[in-house]
Amino acid sequence: MDSGYVIEKEFNRQDTPLLSEQITEILTRSIIQRQLKEGQRIVESELQRKFGVSRGPIRESFRVLERHGFITIIPRKGTYVRKILRKNVEENFAIRACLEGLAARLAVSNLTAEDIRKMESALSKMAEVLTDHDLESHLKYHSEFHEIICRASKNNTLIGIIESLRFQANWFRFSYLHTVPDSFAYGIAIHEEIFDLVIKKDADRLETLVKEHILITLERFTRFLESEDTGNHAARLAEL
Repeated sequence: MDSGYVIEKEFNRQDTPLLSEQITEILTRSIIQRQLKEGQRIVESELQRKFGVSRGPIRESFRVLERHGFITIIPRKGTYVRKILRKNVEENFAIRACLEGLAARLAVSNLTAEDIRKMESALSKMAEVLTDHDLESHLKYHSEFHEIICRASKNNTLIGIIESLRFQANWFRFSYLHTVPDSFAYGIAIHEEIFDLVIKKDADRLETLVKEHILITLERFTRFLESEDTGNHAARLAEL
């Protein structure tokens, strides 16, 4: 049975030190894109066969994925794709709102002309994929936009924490945006405001807006989860 992940063409079995990194990247993408479903078991021996590697790189990859919150390892039972719970979403977004707001404040005085150019390009590309409803590209350019700001904070501890949280957030967001198309239009409008404040070097308002943006996304996300719960409950009642 196909478990939902594929061997990428660029997977290089000869590059031993990077085997686990390559496997982690492939599994992360498979989970974010929901090719591997929530609650689905990931079988170590099947991965060994598919990737043609020993247990070592697989287990190292599992450790990284568990640390990033993508999987749950249950001793003597197996490894499973973690289920997205409302609590996970609320904790992630609430923490990121504060940290990304702080990163934006710190970044204002450090952003270079090249950073600004790259942000403008990412924003432009986000708008280009709007009509195609290209979710993967939208998330790619969205991440690029925020990563430029985050890295310009020049605070390595802050950058590391935010990057880990954003791994999870992209997984949550992929599920959410796939179901709620108007999120694209909202995302572009708010990012245009953020970009304008970056140009104006308005650190106070920028920090506030970045925090508000993430908390508004959380509010919309939780409404979606509530509607899903209501829909699932109604479906179960219909089956009775």
